[in-house]
Amino acid sequence: MRFAHSWLFYLTPFLVLGVGLLLWRAQRWGQQRKTVFTGGEKRAWAESNRWPAADRWSLVLSLATLTFVLLALARPLWFKKNDRTELQGIPYLIALDASRSMLATDIKPSRWSVATNALDRFLAATKSDRIGLITFSGVAYLNAPLTFDTLALRMMMRYLDPNTLEDPGSSLTSALERGGRYFETNRISPRLIVLISDGEDLTGNPIETARRLSRQYQLKVVTLGVGTTTGAKVPMSRGGSARNSFGQEVISRLNESNLQRLATATGGRYFRFGERGEGLEQFRKEVLAPMTEAAAREDLKNYQELFPLPLALAVACLLGQVVLAAERRMKPRRLVSVARRPVAVS
Repeated sequence: MRFAHSWLFYLTPFLVLGVGLLLWRAQRWGQQRKTVFTGGEKRAWAESNRWPAADRWSLVLSLATLTFVLLALARPLWFKKNDRTELQGIPYLIALDASRSMLATDIKPSRWSVATNALDRFLAATKSDRIGLITFSGVAYLNAPLTFDTLALRMMMRYLDPNTLEDPGSSLTSALERGGRYFETNRISPRLIVLISDGEDLTGNPIETARRLSRQYQLKVVTLGVGTTTGAKVPMSRGGSARNSFGQEVISRLNESNLQRLATATGGRYFRFGERGEGLEQFRKEVLAPMTEAAAREDLKNYQELFPLPLALAVACLLGQVVLAAERRMKPRRLVSVARRPVAVS
């Protein structure tokens, strides 16, 4: 529950307390005036026959009426989860690693095939999120800005191939910087990047870059690690496998530590991608679903008005005062015996 005018809700206890003190002071002041006029209630003829309990209940009902009226004016709202709230949607960029190491076959048929196939299923099941696509190897490219057209994104991914990219290497830094600039330029919030990669970075320090971008752009990064820690050889387009400067075959391994630290640096989460994209479903349930509900809770159109409830209670308190009729509640007056003085007979 929330209140449309939360300031009035927080002010209510102080207003009720203030009015209660004023009524109490007024009651005390009236009692003092009465005491001065009658000479004190110790005199039997000056004793009041008003019912004290009725007066106290009248005061309680008056304060309760004021409380419920103020709560009704504050407009209590109840979040109503329905189809419309699920259509709220979250904007985020998918940064897909398209470096040659994604062609490694430690998960079958290859990291790239597993990642793109799972992404295709993920996008097909997406209802209302605005999603953009960045691919990166040595350099990051914005392939598609934020869009609701997930079918276009799925078609685009079918034409992506790490073998056709001319930029060697793998730069997580370039993907993060490209995403951060896009969010800042277009003034989009919240700012979330979903980084799908094996975690290898050959160009810089992605952890420090992530911290800087988190401070500069309020950027959050969720990482999904593709591959295994055992790793596999990196195939070449012309056959054989990639070799380093010493002529040794290059083994590409999933760098989970790198991806975990990168996500933690921005307040994000890390998921292992899995052989069928299980990490994407975890991401949907554990990150996207709470963000979608939080965004829906910020829109007052997703709330149901509850002000009739405190208003009805205020009316009930007023009726209670009418029925109580404290000013007419009298207790039986005690009889006062008057001593007769003897009369002298002359």
